[in-house]
This record gives sequence, structure tokens and C-alpha cells, in this order.
Amino acid sequence: MQYTRASVALLLVALIAPGARAQTDFYNTDRGRPLTTEDATVLERRGFELQAAPITFTRVARGVSLWGVAPELAWGIAPRTQVELALPFAIVDDGTRPSPLTALAGVEVGVLHQLNAETAIPAMAIGMDVRLPAGPLAAARAIPSLRAIVTRTHGWGRVHLNGSFTPTEDLDPTEPGADDAQRWSAGLAVDHTFVLRSLLVGAEVHAHAPLIDGADTEWRAALGVRQQLSPRVALDAGLGRRVSDGEAGWTLTMGAAYAFAPRFKRSTTGGSR
Repeated sequence: MQYTRASVALLLVALIAPGARAQTDFYNTDRGRPLTTEDATVLERRGFELQAAPITFTRVARGVSLWGVAPELAWGIAPRTQVELALPFAIVDDGTRPSPLTALAGVEVGVLHQLNAETAIPAMAIGMDVRLPAGPLAAARAIPSLRAIVTRTHGWGRVHLNGSFTPTEDLDPTEPGADDAQRWSAGLAVDHTFVLRSLLVGAEVHAHAPLIDGADTEWRAALGVRQQLSPRVALDAGLGRRVSDGEAGWTLTMGAAYAFAPRFKRSTTGGSR
């Protein structure tokens, strides 16, 4: 009983504290944080979210591993619209070099617009991303992609459906960035929140076809958790595994998100700057 009362008290404090909207950010999932499949909710106008140090480890095959760090900043530039900027760095250890290769793997710029709030119909969002050719581990040309997101809330949790498509020519298998680029992808995820504990748990099934002619579709399954530590800071972790034919590849992700909204002063005429 004491634990329950303390949890309720902390929740009430978070709701009335300045800038405490971020207390519910554990409920809003992003790509890769902790699952590949995300929800259709975008940042509030003028809000910011910094993915400070999201780390991903992937065992591609026996003796081949990949580490990735992709700091990302999202900004609520307009109502129901956010823009994103990410700098993905990769550490490749494929056994062919004396030491692992560490380098920038492109610059990602994107925009995501939420079409509607969830009512009798699911929440929906559409977006566009471009990975620009920057760094030795990036493709030699820009790779654009289109994506769509649908989220439906039920009494037991939420269901998310994601899809993306890349309308550009195939990459050569030996070209830098070919392993990460995707012709299309689709994901289905479910999650459940424990509100008094500021905790979210989720699971997904995700499929994608590489941006390589004749490449097989890869299927993966994953579990993830997201925990709110303070009104502005949330931690996440996820574990995924390849379930389609081929050598099993494991992926582990972990990171921290910091959400904030700068205070805007009022002008002498009463309008906002």
C-alpha cells in the first residue's frame, strides 16, 4: 500500500511540474528505441528530444559484428510535425582488417507528420527520410525513403503497423552502405504500459528487403523495454534475432532520450516570439 501511494504521489508531482509532459515520453516509441517499429505520435510543437547515445550491437554472422552509435535530435517544428537529424557512426569488425573500422555512415535527415489524433480511427503518420552520402561507410549517393505509421490503442495495450519504401536504384552488394539500405520494410508491434511504474514493454515482428537486386527478405523478431527515470530522461533497451533462413544474427540496442521544450518569452504585445 505504501508503495502504491508513493507511486501515485510521484505521478501527480510529475503531472503538475513545469515541463512535465515529458514524464509520459516513455509511452512514445521511436525507430529503434527500443523496437524498429514505432508509434504514430510526434513531438509537441517546439519540443525537442535528443537521443544522446543510442548504441546498437549486431552479430551479422559468425566472426562478423557491427557496432553503431547514432545520436539523433528531433524537433517539433510545427503542429503535429517533427524534423529529425541523425549522425550514424559504425564500427565494423569483419575479420579482414588488423583493427575494426570506425567511421561516419551518412547523415540522416527526415520529417514526420501526424495526420490525425486517434479517435474512432487509428492515429496515422507519414514521413520522408534521406540518408546523405557522408563518410566512408555511407553510400555514394543519397538514399531517400517514404514511410507510413498506424497506431491503434486497446484496453490491454497498443498495436503499431509500419511500412517504408525506397524509390531509388539498387546498390551494388560491395558498395558501402549496401547492408543498411532497404528496398522496403514492414513491421507489426504490440506494447503495454505500466503507468505507475513509467514502464513500457513491447514485442515486434519486422521484415525488410535489402536494396540489392535479388537479395532475400529478412525476418526478425524483437523484445524491448522503455523506462522513464525523470520527467525528461528515459532509458530503453531491446533484443532482436533473425528468424528467417540463414545464420542467426542477434541485435542488442540500448540508449537514453532527453526531452525538453525551451521557454518562449512573451512580447509586449502579448504574442509569443
